[in-house]
Amino acid sequence: MPGQIVVARGFCRFSRFDLKTIPVKRRAQALQLQIRQWAPFAQPDFAIVFDADAALVWCWDAAWLTEQRAQLPKYWHNAETIPETLLWTPPADGMSLLHCLDGIEAQYWQNGQLRASRWWAQMPEISEYAAFCREVGHPVALLTQMPTVQAPIGQAQPWLPVVTGNGLSAVNPATEQWLYALLFLCVAMPYGWYSLRDQQINDGIKDNKLNLAQLTSQANSLVKARDSALKAVDEIVNRQRLDPYPSQLEMMSAVADALPSDSTIREWEFTENKLRIVVFGGLETPSRADITKTLMSSGYFSEVQNLLARDNKSLSFRMVVLPKKGVTMLQDKPNAEGKDNNG
Repeated sequence: MPGQIVVARGFCRFSRFDLKTIPVKRRAQALQLQIRQWAPFAQPDFAIVFDADAALVWCWDAAWLTEQRAQLPKYWHNAETIPETLLWTPPADGMSLLHCLDGIEAQYWQNGQLRASRWWAQMPEISEYAAFCREVGHPVALLTQMPTVQAPIGQAQPWLPVVTGNGLSAVNPATEQWLYALLFLCVAMPYGWYSLRDQQINDGIKDNKLNLAQLTSQANSLVKARDSALKAVDEIVNRQRLDPYPSQLEMMSAVADALPSDSTIREWEFTENKLRIVVFGGLETPSRADITKTLMSSGYFSEVQNLLARDNKSLSFRMVVLPKKGVTMLQDKPNAEGKDNNG
């Protein structure tokens, strides 16, 4: 049996991604995009378990683990990396409080699936444990003392097959060959068409000089068509400026991509080119900086600003909505007279 390096729960970050609405063939690609945005490390590595219509993801710092491997015998340098949680026998449905290699982990299981997990370096306060229960929707009575911390039952292999970050991004060879063939056709067909057209023009000039007059007439027609096309483009641009901004549905989709799957948009206010939103965070709420960066990179927003929210579970943002691609907004020309007066 190959060796395994077990990563303690305290060095991992955990999240559950709901893939129910994504077609099965596209889930691996969609998940790869989501976890790259979610990962809090510059060089992340992952252990992924697909459970029904969800993906359970444990993430750790790959650079840190490489340093740890270097201190081990050479035999362990290529050993499989497994989070310790995956080597525990799954408990019964409900809440469980378990001893880790370092610290305490609370788990919430429902219908035989791990729905949520929270780790503490030491025994949590009753208020912290109760807050976690409420977050995951587990009914909890008035607690007067913490439940007993149990020792997990270990097992030699993970309770479900594990996919690594590299395995998730692997490309099917048949698909890769098909893409190369398609790329070749995209290059070869236009080149062949232009070569054939050039040969026909040269043969026509040699056979009959009258073709020159015909080509000239065609060129004049193209110039006229170009002028007409430019006028049509100007008319299209003018009409686009009447409604220059993306639709509400497009903006909501861009905002949703920047948020974790279990968050909720509580307020949405769009006036002219300004948008203000209030988001209620979920179990694994990313930092404001991560959300701001994702919103800026979506191509829909700029000048994203963090605002004070009503409570610590809410995030509030204000941003400028960019015009649609290809739409250029008219800028007011500076007043020459005012320029002279100002200096």
